Amino acid sequence: MYAQKLLVMLIEYSYVKVSDILHIETVSQCFQFLLGDLSNANVNNVKLCLALASAPEMDTRVLSHLHVIRKIGNLLEFVTAKDMEDFLEPTLALCKAFILRGIGSNKAIDLSKEPALLGDNAFDMSIAVDQQCCIKDIGDFGSNVGAFLELVGSAETQITDLASDCLVLLLKAAPREATMGLLTNLPKLVTLLESLHHNGSGLQLLRLLYALAFSCKQYLSQAMILSIPITAVMRVEALVSAIKSSSIPGVADAAAHLGVQLQRLPRGI
Repeated sequence: MYAQKLLVMLIEYSYVKVSDILHIETVSQCFQFLLGDLSNANVNNVKLCLALASAPEMDTRVLSHLHVIRKIGNLLEFVTAKDMEDFLEPTLALCKAFILRGIGSNKAIDLSKEPALLGDNAFDMSIAVDQQCCIKDIGDFGSNVGAFLELVGSAETQITDLASDCLVLLLKAAPREATMGLLTNLPKLVTLLESLHHNGSGLQLLRLLYALAFSCKQYLSQAMILSIPITAVMRVEALVSAIKSSSIPGVADAAAHLGVQLQRLPRGI
């Protein structure tokens, strides 16, 4: 454990370059802790994996070969359920680092600042993704949308920002799986939207409004077979009506956009 902590410090202060430890065997060993009892993990395990996943010189194909998305998702669920504060930020950052591999940092920055770009055809066309260089199992994060939503409701600014960012970016990186996860958790999402609206949380509210609108479009365009509780849809529609009068920049437009998408949903769901 001390050796890992020392290595993380050496990387953070640039005494050791990530490129020095990018051998597949070494990288695999760094992620090995995800296979064991997560209660024995320490935060330096996560920070070391984060340093590797975030390094520009890291080959995405190496990360994809690890097939660790489900395990990282399990870690996220675990630290969220146990409210392990020291782990939350680096674990979310690790999730984001893997998601970014399928989008590209520059486009992700645009999408993070302007969630209205979700579903924008021109923006979609500008993302040239090489399928050979993506994280093949990134869609596994779709089963962790509930945990992301829970963390969006955190009182910590950095946590709620990272969690909402991960949701928006995941919808771009794995639209079908992320949509399934979001719509499955619609009751939780509605409660969260109500809280964000009440607290005046602008960016997080924008991200979730556009995320839900995008998911509604995906649901219809991909002809997804998914049972969505009509009571939750009705709650969202009522909330959207209230949000349309919001004075927070961009929120009223986002609510109006979501309202249009909700109207397109079949009423028999």
